[in-house]
Amino acid sequence: MQIIQFETLKTAEWSGGTTTELFIFPKSASYKKMDFDFRISTATIEIEQSTFTPLPGVKRTLMVLNGTLELDHKDQHSTILEAFEKDNFLGDWETTSGGIAEDFNLMIRNPDLNGFVRHLQLSKKKSLTLQTDKHGFIYIYKGTIALNDEYQLTSGDSIYFDEKDSITLQGLSNALLIYVLIE
Repeated sequence: MQIIQFETLKTAEWSGGTTTELFIFPKSASYKKMDFDFRISTATIEIEQSTFTPLPGVKRTLMVLNGTLELDHKDQHSTILEAFEKDNFLGDWETTSGGIAEDFNLMIRNPDLNGFVRHLQLSKKKSLTLQTDKHGFIYIYKGTIALNDEYQLTSGDSIYFDEKDSITLQGLSNALLIYVLIE
């Protein structure tokens, strides 16, 4: 298990806003080298119209965290996403977006892996146990939680767990979490 505190993360500029890499696997991988099995990030979209960077060979899941985003995948499909709605698409599709938003991104390069993204609400004083056989990831979007009655995590922090790990989360306040399972 790995705890990732928000203040240790790096935020970079892209043509439409900013992006923060939350996690990359394997640890030695690099987004620029495109040698990762999977990558998890958040981004802000700060201009009304933007074009996504082509990412051939990458399966993508994008979930809107805040705002409204219209995605157009040329010759594929279009969709309008509100908070916590998601879209799955391929990185080699020609994709444009409209709207100002904050989003959560899962990118998978390894063709043997599949990813699932969902949001969870954890009420104050409630508990939740999660397990994984391969890769699990929790992003604390809002609120404060306790992890295994041992660690306190707050907005922007993350947890990576793998190989038949089990974690228990308890809401110290009402919390919104993004849960990623990669198998």
